[in-house]
Amino acid sequence: MTAAAQIDPSPAAAAPPKSLLKRLFERQVLRVSPAERLPSAPGAGEKEELPSEPSSLCLDGMVRSFMEDGGGVVVEKGAATRCCNCFHAGDASDDEDAAAEAAAATDIAETIKGLVQCASLRERNLLADVSTLVERHRASGARKRDLLCLLVDSLRAAGHDAAVCLSRWDKSSSHPAGDHTYLDVLLPAGSDRSERERVLVDVDFRAAFEVARPTKAYRAVLQRLPSVFVGKEDRLRLLVAASADAARASLKKRGLHLPPWRKPEYMRAKWLSPYDREAPPPPPPPPAEATTSELAAGDAE
Repeated sequence: MTAAAQIDPSPAAAAPPKSLLKRLFERQVLRVSPAERLPSAPGAGEKEELPSEPSSLCLDGMVRSFMEDGGGVVVEKGAATRCCNCFHAGDASDDEDAAAEAAAATDIAETIKGLVQCASLRERNLLADVSTLVERHRASGARKRDLLCLLVDSLRAAGHDAAVCLSRWDKSSSHPAGDHTYLDVLLPAGSDRSERERVLVDVDFRAAFEVARPTKAYRAVLQRLPSVFVGKEDRLRLLVAASADAARASLKKRGLHLPPWRKPEYMRAKWLSPYDREAPPPPPPPPAEATTSELAAGDAE
C-alpha cells in the first residue's frame, strides 16, 4: 500500500465558522414552512439544499426576525430610572422622616439638659444634701412613704423647713383624677423685702416619665432626666412639657396611643395642683424648773 493511499490518522480539520449573516439566514429559512420558502427547481432525485450565503432579497426579513427574537432588545434609560425611583421612593421618604425625628429628639434632649441644671447655688447645695440622704435611707430599706418621712426628718434636723406635700386634682375631659406625694423646702428669703422660696423635691422624678417600648431617642431623653429633682415651679413646668412631648413622639413611633396618665396636663397636675402641706411637729417643751420644795426633798434623801 502506497503512502498516498494511507489514511491520515490526524483528526479532520474543523469546519470554518459560519458568518453571522449566514446563521441568521439559516434561522430564517428553518423557521418558515416549505410553502413560504422561495421557489426552487431541483432536479429529479436531488435534495433541496440551503444556499451557502443569503441573498440580498431576504436580508430585510432576516434582520427583522433577529430583532423579534430578542437580539436587539433596547431598554430605555429613562424607563429604568423611573423604575428605580418607584422602588426607592418609599425608602427616601422613610429616611427623611427618620432624620426629622432624630433632629427633634436631639433638640428636646438639649433643652432638657439645660433645664435639669440647678438655677442657684442654694438649690445645688440642697440637691446634694437630698441625694445623699435618699441614698442612705434607701440603703437601709426604706420604701416610698417611709422614705419621704425619713427624708423630711433628716432635712429638718439639718436646719431646713421641709414637709410632705399631697397634691390632688379632679377628673377632666383629657385625664382622670389623681393625687401625688412629694416634698417641698422653704428656703430663707434672700433679703428683707423678698419672700421665702418654695423648692419642690421629688425623689422618683425620672420614673414618672417611663413609657412602654421606648424608642432609642426617648431612652436618651430619659437618661437626661434627673432621678431626684430639686427646683422651683417654673423650671419644673418647662421640664415636664419637654419630657411629655418626647414621650408622645416615642409612643407614636411605636404605633401606641398616649395614655391619659402621660399627657402633659396630667403630668403637670402632679406638682402644680392645689396641695396640703403637712405641718411640722411642734417642738418638744423645755424641761420644767424644779421648785424649792422639790430641791429640798432631794437634798433630804
